[in-house]
Amino acid sequence: MSFFDKFKAGMTEAGNKAMNVVEVNRLKLQNSSKQNEIDRQYQVMGKMLFEATLNELTLPKEAFAVNMNRVLVLKSEIEANLEQIEALGDGKHCKNCGSSVPAEARFCPNCGHIFEAPREPQVPQTPQEPKITQTLQAPQAPEAKVNPLSLDKKDTGGN
Repeated sequence: MSFFDKFKAGMTEAGNKAMNVVEVNRLKLQNSSKQNEIDRQYQVMGKMLFEATLNELTLPKEAFAVNMNRVLVLKSEIEANLEQIEALGDGKHCKNCGSSVPAEARFCPNCGHIFEAPREPQVPQTPQEPKITQTLQAPQAPEAKVNPLSLDKKDTGGN
């Protein structure tokens, strides 16, 4: 390999690393904005609760549904960004304590959290507002017990 080939390979690798750093920083900035939005949603819910309590009112769960749904969407988007950051970088993020650990680590050296086996990063879907609903399942009818075939005892012997 000539000097220029080595130089070209080195420059290509440096360019790829720089692109990864830019992408990781972009995702971290998005996560920061999403976390700020989550904090605003919590603030709105807290204000609603405070005013209701002050006026001696009770709020139904539906009063918080829009805010709660937004928080859930934002948290799932943050999780998707963290998975992308892990895929781009040479480390991973501990969900338990928040520290960065080497990609090959099986547990967090800071808190001892055991990591799952690596999986393919999921492509984030267009977030839709999840509905907070309680699903009720209809009771299942008991299964009828089927008796095995019974054999009639017949004389098949010769008389």
